[in-house]
Amino acid sequence: MRNQSPIMKKLAIALVTLLFVAGAGGFAFNLVSRGNNPFRNLPEFPVAEYRRGDPLWSNSSYRLSGTLDDIILESKNSKHFLVAITVKGTGFPLPVIIPSKASKVPLQRQQNLSLKVSVDSSGRIIASDCAID
Repeated sequence: MRNQSPIMKKLAIALVTLLFVAGAGGFAFNLVSRGNNPFRNLPEFPVAEYRRGDPLWSNSSYRLSGTLDDIILESKNSKHFLVAITVKGTGFPLPVIIPSKASKVPLQRQQNLSLKVSVDSSGRIIASDCAID
């Protein structure tokens, strides 16, 4: 029986180590798979509904991720930018107004962005926050 005791200890230590490594790996995978998108808790912007002209709630916030295709217009006082964003997964460009206070980074063409947006009463997409993907 004395010979089994050290073997059992080694097996128990190996099992605990294995469980610890598996748990740490699962935790790391969960962190990596979530990504770093600060707006991941918001619902994805309903591109198809917007393009059909369906009404969207103006007080709802959405996540819009895509590539900045072009800066179409800059206001005279540089407080607003009208940009074209090609939405990930759709290939459709959408016009988005980004106030300068919402953009914490310089806007550049072909930049991957995540935006927190809402639709105003006139149907314009307005960004209230912006992050680089």
